[in-house]
This record gives sequence, structure tokens and C-alpha cells, in this order.
Amino acid sequence: MTGFSMKANKANSITLLQFIVIIHSTQLGVGVISMPRDLAKTAGTDGWIALILGYAMSVIASIIIIQIMKKHPNGTIIDLISHFFGKFVGHLMSLVFGIYMCLFAYLILDRMVLLIRSWIMQQSQDYVLMLLFVVPAYMIVKGGIRILARYAEVVIMCSLWMPIVLLTLFHEAHWLNMLPILKDGWMPVLQTVNTTVISFLGFEAAFFIYPHLENKKKATFGIIIANTLTLLVYLYVTILCFVVYSPDEIQYFNDTMLTVVKVIEYRFLERFDIVMLTCYLLVISKTWIPALYMTVYCSKRLFHIGTAGKHIAVLLAGMVLITYIWEPGWNASTTMIQYFTYFGIVMAFIFPLCLWGILSVMTSFPRWNK
Repeated sequence: MTGFSMKANKANSITLLQFIVIIHSTQLGVGVISMPRDLAKTAGTDGWIALILGYAMSVIASIIIIQIMKKHPNGTIIDLISHFFGKFVGHLMSLVFGIYMCLFAYLILDRMVLLIRSWIMQQSQDYVLMLLFVVPAYMIVKGGIRILARYAEVVIMCSLWMPIVLLTLFHEAHWLNMLPILKDGWMPVLQTVNTTVISFLGFEAAFFIYPHLENKKKATFGIIIANTLTLLVYLYVTILCFVVYSPDEIQYFNDTMLTVVKVIEYRFLERFDIVMLTCYLLVISKTWIPALYMTVYCSKRLFHIGTAGKHIAVLLAGMVLITYIWEPGWNASTTMIQYFTYFGIVMAFIFPLCLWGILSVMTSFPRWNK
């Protein structure tokens, strides 16, 4: 085990493949389960076009992030800001990113717990289900960035059977559901882009994992591939649901991906959707666990006391305690995610663009080109 480390070094470095896997893993989580319905509510079966537009925006923002990180390649975004704007601003951004990543991790974890309770263990308490993931998350995050990368690689390899099984659903497909294209014009599609952009959130993890990349020259290529993989998964599931369900019918199912899996039947297995969800929990875990790692990184930068293990334990215990006291249900979770999306758009799209513009001006002066 490499151990949790705040510094980029050879012992804690990752390959290009691992870089791609972490970015892709942080993007792909619970969103894909309800995405077909969310797209259909606004754009109908033209929602897949909005996905491509959202992908294009996320790729542009991702490339800007890589260009920012090239200006201080051996440090994270916190190191970069401290270098150009001073330690006070660096500490301030540690707080902002820490809050952002903590909310990111908690909202995904809470959503995962709600899915388990709704589909599998209806009588269990949310905080009890959350406790099941505390120890594995603690061990993975404490292991550091390389352990996170290896965990994501293993989960992806173990989940490759899912899209293959979903192929069997295409014999239920009605491809006429997709026609005509742009039946209501471009306006509904453009109104849905906001929803798709949110689904690609997670690429901002590059702010923290870029310095660990062995071959930084391929970072732009890697982050584009990561976004493309996420797009392919989203398109695959969305189009599948659109052709199996009618445009009106799909809006009645909240967890569309899991609902469509109910069509799959085997003589030896009655509820294949439960099997799919159980395995997909691993896919969701590789979304919020990296966010937890980045939260701990920020907390260590803010508070120079205690080991990384203690910071992880406090954060996980706090999440469980909040769930025990508050007990947020589906409505509360949905409301929190809606508010968080504005925070996410600022941190992943607006902040990088503004920072890139400022740094481009600053580095045009000889003082900052040293």
C-alpha cells in the first residue's frame, strides 16, 4: 500500500490509463439511472442530442483545466493558487474545494443508500446502510491515489458484463420512437443541455490528480477519452430506454435504467434488476470515494493536525451522524442535488474559465514565467 500522500512522487504516481479511469469513474454514478427520464421530460427522445452538446461543453472545460494545471505541473490546484495568489487565497480555495468535494461525496453516497433501501432493503435505516460502506471507503482512501486508481480499474473490469447483458433488451426495441429527429425544434434540446452538463461533473478531479500523472504530456488526450467514455455509456443507456419505452411512458419511471432491466427474464433468476443494482453499487462507489479523497486532501491542507486516517474517519463519521439525525428522503435528496448543481457549474465550468483567463494575463509578464 502506497499510503495517503499529499505530494506527487514516483511511489504515488499513476499511469495514463489510471488517470482516464479515475476521471471517468468520478463522472459516472447514480446519474445514469435516472438520466433517460430527466432528458425525456424536457426534450423527449431528442434528449440524446443534448447529451452530445453537454459532452462538448465538458470537454472544453476539461481542456481548460489541463491548460491551467500546466502552469504549475507538480502541484494540485491548491498549490497553484498558493503560488500565484498567496497562501491566504490558497487556504480559502482549500475550504471551498473541501466543501464542494464533501458535498459531492455525501450526496452520491446518500443517493446510493436511498436506492438500496428502495429496491432491496426497505426496512433498513439509512444510517445503518451507510455504515456498511464506511470501512471499505476508509481503507481505499487511506491507501492514496494509486489505490483509488487500482480500485476503479478492478470495478470497471468487473462491470463489463452489464452493457453486454443489456444488449438483449434491443429485441424489445421500437426504433420508430426515435423519429422524427428534432420533432419540436432545437429549443427543448438546448433547455436540456443544463441537465446533461451536470451529468458530466467529476472531470474537475483533474485539479487534484494531474500532478500524479506520469506522462503529463498526454493529460489532454486522457481527459478527452475519459469524457468520451462517459458519453458513450450515457448514450447507450439513454437510447436503449428511449427505444424500449414510448416517449410518454418513460416519464413515469424514476429509476429508468433499473426499471428497463426488469424486462430481462431468466428461468433461474426472478429479479435480475436486483442483481444489476447490487453490482452497480460498486460503480457508484467509485464516484464518491475519489471525492472523499479530495475532501481529505483539502482538510489536511487546512488543518495540519492529525493523520489522514483521522481526517477520513471524522468525515465518514460525520456523514453517518448527519444521516442519523436528519434522515433525508428522496425529496430532500433531490432538492439538495438541485442546489448542488449550481455549485458544480461554478466550480467545474465558470471557475476554470475565469482562472485560465487571469493566469494567461499574469503569465504574460516575465515575473510569473520563472
